[in-house]
Amino acid sequence: MQSEQTEADELEVLLNVYRRRYPHAEDPMSNLFGFGPCGLLSLLREAQGREIVFSYPGLEEGVLDGCTYHFKEAPRPVLSLQELLYYRGLPPQARTKLVRHRDTSGALDVHEVYRNRYADFLDYQRQQGNPIFHKCDYVVACLGESGSQARFVGVYRVLSVERETDEHYYYQLTEVPGFEELKDRVLIEWGKAALSWHQWLRPDTPKVVLEIQPKPFSRPFTDYLDFTLSFAELQELVGSQSPRDDWRRMLSAVAGIYLILDSFTGQQYIGSAYGEGGVWQRWSVYAKTNGHGNNVALRSLLATAPDHARHFQFTLLMTLPKSMTDHEVWQHEKLFKRKLGSRAFGLNLN
Repeated sequence: MQSEQTEADELEVLLNVYRRRYPHAEDPMSNLFGFGPCGLLSLLREAQGREIVFSYPGLEEGVLDGCTYHFKEAPRPVLSLQELLYYRGLPPQARTKLVRHRDTSGALDVHEVYRNRYADFLDYQRQQGNPIFHKCDYVVACLGESGSQARFVGVYRVLSVERETDEHYYYQLTEVPGFEELKDRVLIEWGKAALSWHQWLRPDTPKVVLEIQPKPFSRPFTDYLDFTLSFAELQELVGSQSPRDDWRRMLSAVAGIYLILDSFTGQQYIGSAYGEGGVWQRWSVYAKTNGHGNNVALRSLLATAPDHARHFQFTLLMTLPKSMTDHEVWQHEKLFKRKLGSRAFGLNLN
């Protein structure tokens, strides 16, 4: 039999291996003993490369010979939308409706209204054809995503029913502060009843959180020539479910000459944006192609180092009217290439 000290040391080794293998296990000790002798031995072999036998009751040397080893992974804890909301102040005992806004008729793009016409979105939500929010204290609003997923967009207090007509109910709703960190970021599984767009939010029926995404890009647009964007910021700006309309509107309004700086090497790439979508359209291509924008030199660079685009910084050198011809824009591009030497010392090949 092993000494108590040796046994304790080996148990600590085993627990450390278990924690690395199953980081989400809530109770390593009880789960370890649930493995049985065979699972214990297998974990120990992984830990130290040799056979170690513990002197726990009923576990003696020699008992384990010839066993087939099995693992039983502890269930992964599930994070629910209720946990996130209750932690931030939504009363669990309140009568709360969970809604999933998604217009399937094609008459209204709810996502577009939410992104660009927030006041209209609030009007859309407060006006209902049925008494959806009667006897309700709070509304947890989501936007329908692909499949049966939904994106959290806010918590609203139901103050009153302002008026009723033969066809509509008009509710007075006010957004509840304290949930800003979660808005537009939390993606949940709505469940099989995706056609049921409203339901009571109950503590005992958790809505599983699928993902908590990075914060949407929030920096306001100020001027064409006073900013730089990292590649990560550009991806957030272009790929966000709620991209800032000021950036999209302003960058779509102009053509221009832009510079991509590789902050790791100091090399520069100068390009031009023209056409109907202007700078926004051209930069969107970079965001959606992992940074190369279908440019030969950048594509070659990223082929050898796929994550190198994290070093890219985007900025505008000059804005031009979209009425300019492609040829006129190219002449400005060539001038900047000569001025900055990006052909000889940078990433421009022509």
